Amino acid sequence: MPSGGLFLRMRERKQDASPAVRSILDYIDKNPQAVVSQSIHDLAVTTNTSASTVVRFCRTLGCDGYKDFQRELIYELASMGEGDDISLDDITPNDVAARVVKKVMNSNIRSIEATERLLDIPTLERCAIAMVHSRIIDLFGVGASLLAARDLQLKLVRADKECHVYDDWHNQMLCAKNMHKDDLAVVFSYSGMTREMIEAARFAHKRGAKVIAVTRALGAGRLCEEADWVLGIAASEPLVRSAAMASRMSQLMVVDALFAVYVTKDFERCTNVMRHNYDEKK
Repeated sequence: MPSGGLFLRMRERKQDASPAVRSILDYIDKNPQAVVSQSIHDLAVTTNTSASTVVRFCRTLGCDGYKDFQRELIYELASMGEGDDISLDDITPNDVAARVVKKVMNSNIRSIEATERLLDIPTLERCAIAMVHSRIIDLFGVGASLLAARDLQLKLVRADKECHVYDDWHNQMLCAKNMHKDDLAVVFSYSGMTREMIEAARFAHKRGAKVIAVTRALGAGRLCEEADWVLGIAASEPLVRSAAMASRMSQLMVVDALFAVYVTKDFERCTNVMRHNYDEKK
């Protein structure tokens, strides 16, 4: 499958797709140029599905409908035609360093582009408002996702917003169990299936706190079931992977967007605090 924002979303959707949706995905994978000019009914007949199934499939990808999907498909195919595109296949022993760098760069760029399209703006704004009105923000993550949690913590501290994040999982669990109803939990997990993060979100909810999940938008992971709001990320990596590279970049992009919108919701206070914290070199 070609690489790009739309194609990354389709790749993620394929991992847990129904037989009907998988039939659509397989056909688009092999015939992307043909789909550009096909009507919705032609695609449904060709894939042995229905027009309503095609529409639902398009909407799970963040498109308004089939026409919107076709427009994105045309954009992706056109953008991939510019220059010598390198696929996002796994790195091989025969790759020279320059090709490895190109693959990593393309993977990060495509993941960030896909995440931007997956982010639901009204949800992002609601999350930012919840941050403004929360007593304390507690951040949760393990492994590579802990790096994203740490990054958000550094930003919030700079804006003088009380927040907590702990490297030790037992301390994270204690934190979740001691949350208050006017606190906010932000839980990071690429897969959405990390047991520790699901438990943290569940305990936070039991304490009456609100929960934001930063996770795969199309993964339908159990973490989403425990969250009040989901900020979806995209990445070109499989769920079972040796390193979190593109997924980390996607999470950091969401962190930057969330913090920037948070600042706009509490602009005067945040800017005054950050200006005060600025240490000008003499």
